[in-house]
This record gives sequence, structure tokens and C-alpha cells, in this order.
Amino acid sequence: MGLDKPPKRSDVDTPLDVTSRGFLARIVRMVPGIVYVYNHRLKANEYSNRSIADLLGYSPEEIQAMGDRLVEQVVHPADWSLLEEHFDHLQNLPDGQYISVESRHYAKNGSVVWLRGRDTVFERAADGSLLRHVGIATDITAEKEAAERLASANHELEARVRVRTAELQSLNEELEARVVQRTEKLREINRDLKDLTYAATHDLKVPVSNMASLTNMLAEAEPLLTDEHVETLGWMKEVCQQAGEKVDALICVTQARSGAFSAFHDVDLAEVTGQVLADLDFQITDLRASVELDLGVPTVWFLDLELGNALKALVANALKYTRSGVRPRITITSRQEVGHVRISVQDNGTGLSLPRDIDKVFGLFKRAHSHPPGAGVSLYAIRRILERAEGDISVISTLGEGSTFSIRLPNRPVP
Repeated sequence: MGLDKPPKRSDVDTPLDVTSRGFLARIVRMVPGIVYVYNHRLKANEYSNRSIADLLGYSPEEIQAMGDRLVEQVVHPADWSLLEEHFDHLQNLPDGQYISVESRHYAKNGSVVWLRGRDTVFERAADGSLLRHVGIATDITAEKEAAERLASANHELEARVRVRTAELQSLNEELEARVVQRTEKLREINRDLKDLTYAATHDLKVPVSNMASLTNMLAEAEPLLTDEHVETLGWMKEVCQQAGEKVDALICVTQARSGAFSAFHDVDLAEVTGQVLADLDFQITDLRASVELDLGVPTVWFLDLELGNALKALVANALKYTRSGVRPRITITSRQEVGHVRISVQDNGTGLSLPRDIDKVFGLFKRAHSHPPGAGVSLYAIRRILERAEGDISVISTLGEGSTFSIRLPNRPVP
């Protein structure tokens, strides 16, 4: 393959004469827009390039022939005042600066064409007033139509949103009205349930107590009764005892769910724990149980009566569910944790099978053990009371090794 030959000198290498009339005429002819010169004295275009025919359909000669009727014939009437204001701004425009205007124009075929003109002062009269301005206008019809479509779509969307908002507001008002009605209905039902619960507890407690007293009176005459009557009396006493326990349990549940709290205050944990152990001293002594205290937090923000009842129930359960042949060992601790105080009662008793028995442990009238007998209420009541006080109770346990019940109480509020 031979070497490439040097290219021949062509017209491309000829220097461009940017000062020639032909060059300027060609530039004006090829500019993608209307180049124009407007005379403010004649109120007419003195010059328009050939591009005006492509955009508006008029030849430069036709535009020039319109004279001072140019604006009237070509510009949309809605934009006449806009152009008048634009011309006023041009009068005071410093030389060398540009201003823009967007206006609608009628094409020769009757269609509307949007043009964006960018104008500057071309010549001033001897008195300094504007004589001519020069500008270039480009077609922005597609841009404006797209903007109009977008605005129309936004307007339609806003209208739909307003309609939907009104519908949602109406539905919300209807829902609020239904909620008010439903709330009032639930309050009425709750009042009825409270009345029924009161009747089922307090009103039943009197006849049950009377029946228990009657059986005790009959028991005093037991030596005079036949064996059959003695057996029947024993059944009656057992039934009265069970009924009394159930009524007491219902009262406990009622108080746990809806009983009014008194004002919370600082509770001396050592004092409350000491009273609990004193109340249970007979059982502790009888079982030779070991009780240890490790109260890292001496006071808690709660109610002394409710806290005492909770601790008494937990210690009593630890004493109740002991393992045969194993000396009961109970440890009561209190620790500060993030946001709350944890009080724990740990034992070495029979333990629980978790998580299988968790619902039975804290369920109403449910028990994880069949022996010894119980009402299955105390832990349920403790849990409800603590929940109302924004606390909780939990348990960890291993069957045959023991359990640890933990009460969590919120810290005292910061004033």
C-alpha cells in the first residue's frame, strides 16, 4: 500500500470573509427564527427574513405591505396590550441590553403560533427616543401547548383531589359520628357490666357468707347428726368454701381491671417486704423456708397496698409450689434498669414448663398446676394492675428447678 497523497487545496481553505454582504445575507437567511427590524415611527416591520414564511406563512413582502396594520392583523388581540407594554420597556432599555416577550400570532392559514421574541435597541432618533429595534423570534408553540396540557392535567388532578378530599372528609365525619355513637354504646355496655359485676360479687357475697355461717352452725351439732347428714354437711361446707373463693376472686378481678388508683408515691420496699414476710411467717416457719433480701433499690414509685398484695401473692406461690424433700429457698431482689425498676422473686420450687404454660400462668381462672388447689386469679390480677400502671410482670422458669417472677415499675416521673 502506498503512502497517502496530500489533499488538494480546496475552497475550505479559503479564508471566510465575514464582512461581505453575501455572508451576512446567508446568515440571516439560515437563522432558525424570524429576524426582523421594527420601526416605531411607522409602527411597521421594515425588514423580515425568509424564515417568517416558514413560521407564519407570510412572505417578508406581505409583512412589509401590512404597514401599521401589522399588529392588528398578525398579533392575537389578547396580547396587544402585552406588546404595547413591551414597546414601552424598549423605549427605556439601555443600549446593548435585551428583553424578551412571548406572544401569540395568527399564521396565514388561521392557526395560532406562539413566538418568543428577544429584542434590543437598533437605532435611536436625534432626541434619544427609540426609532427602531431589532429582534429574533423563535417558535415556542409546542412548548406552550405542552405547558397548557400539563396545566390542564394539573387542574384536572387538583379538581379530582378536591372531590376526593371532600369525599374523605365526609367519610371521616361520618366515621367520627359512628365512633361517638359506638363509644357511647360501649360506655353504656360497660356501665351495665360494672353493675352486673358488682351484683355478681358484692351482692352474692352476703348469701354465700350466710350459707357458710349456716354450715358452721350445723357443724356444731355434728355429734347429733347421722353419718349420712354429716357427709352431706361436709359437702355443703366444701361448696360454700368454693363459692366464697370464686366470689372473692371476682371481686379481685373487678378491682384489678377498674378499681381507682390513689396517688402514686414513694414506697419503702423494705418496709412493704417486711410486712409481707410477717403475714406469711406461719407458712415460712412451717416449711423452714429460707428468705433472702437484696434490695438494691430501696424505694419505688407505686402504691404500697398494691405492691404488697403483688409481692405477697408471689411469695405465697413460691411457698405453695415447693419440691418434696427440698428446703424452699426464696430470694427477693430489686434492681435499677433503664427507665424502670425490676423487683424479682426467685424460688427453687417445682417450676413451670415454658412457653407451654405461659397462658395458664397469667390467665383468668387458669392454673399451670392441678395441686395444690387455687383460684387462678392472683397473677392475672397482678398483671392487670401493673398494665394499668404502665408496668408489667414476667416469668422465667425451668420445670423441676424453680421460677423467677419479675415486676417492672416505671421510674418516678421527673418534675
